[in-house]
Amino acid sequence: MGLNTVANACTTDTEDLSPQGRRAERATVRARARYREAGFNPFDVELFDLSSTGFRMITFSRPQIGKQIWVNLPGLQPLEAVIRRADGNSFGCEFVYPLHPSVAAHMQSKLR
Repeated sequence: MGLNTVANACTTDTEDLSPQGRRAERATVRARARYREAGFNPFDVELFDLSSTGFRMITFSRPQIGKQIWVNLPGLQPLEAVIRRADGNSFGCEFVYPLHPSVAAHMQSKLR
């Protein structure tokens, strides 16, 4: 069996990646959220993308990749996330505990 066959045989429906290499459907949103690093006061950030597994935010602070953070989305308790990507002032973050798909869908429609 080739490597591709083995990889395909080991993939389950929940592990399937979208064509963009993502595990969950990402929606464009435009909202303010509260962001906090351990030991610092929270402040507002702009939220631009949201999925059940993460989000993209714009901030002028410079959190490091791998840094643990908390984000307050409107109407939800603080959610723990990790900085996974940085591009200038844009940061891709992954939730430590993914949102339930129905919660993600509700937040996506609420924050458009």
